[in-house]
Amino acid sequence: MKKKQNVHLHLLPIVKEENVSIPKEVARYLLDISKLIIGGAVITAALDIIPDKIVVIYISGTAATVIAVAAFITLLTTKKEKQ
Repeated sequence: MKKKQNVHLHLLPIVKEENVSIPKEVARYLLDISKLIIGGAVITAALDIIPDKIVVIYISGTAATVIAVAAFITLLTTKKEKQ
């Protein structure tokens, strides 16, 4: 006969954010996309998938920089509007 095990459940309170700033979330999303682009370029260069590594690095670096600048501009304009 098996013994019953005592199971203790701890319920965590759900915290809801009331102030969700859409431009701030868009900026975070754009920064994540720029990091993924750079990561994809590094993996592509490391695995020798494309013979022109330098071209892939330059194109992805340029695209990631443009997206990151757009994210920072979105953040800065959001902060100015709130003040």
